[in-house]
Amino acid sequence: MSAEDNMKLVRFITERGLNEGDVGFVDEVFAPDYVVHARDLDLPPGPGAFRTAVEFWRRSFPDFHCTIEHMIADGDYVAHRFSTTGTHTGQLGEMPPSGRTFRVSGVDMHRVVDGKVVESWISDDFPRILIEIGVLKPAGGPPAGAR
Repeated sequence: MSAEDNMKLVRFITERGLNEGDVGFVDEVFAPDYVVHARDLDLPPGPGAFRTAVEFWRRSFPDFHCTIEHMIADGDYVAHRFSTTGTHTGQLGEMPPSGRTFRVSGVDMHRVVDGKVVESWISDDFPRILIEIGVLKPAGGPPAGAR
């Protein structure tokens, strides 16, 4: 597959999976041994990892939407800069819905081999999301004496 084909696949999984909440296609486009690299995120291996992530985000933020702002590819690797928004109207772990919205930005990278996503590096800014929905309070600024 070409780099362009790989970018189209990543855009497809973002639009259909994350934005529409449709995970019926994941077994077709994620490798059976798909791996997610994300700090402190425990997801099952294989296509179930993407399915679990989509279900988590859409349960907590039913209007969850990821906008790809820029995408580049180099061989098997596809990276995209994105912004994500959502309204906290569903249960988030033990946190009841706050009704507040969030907007975060990040960069993710995926490796696509023979038309299947085999690996992803995810940069969700979960602490920023928790601050914006009112669960965490932001730090009080730089330490005394720092400039």
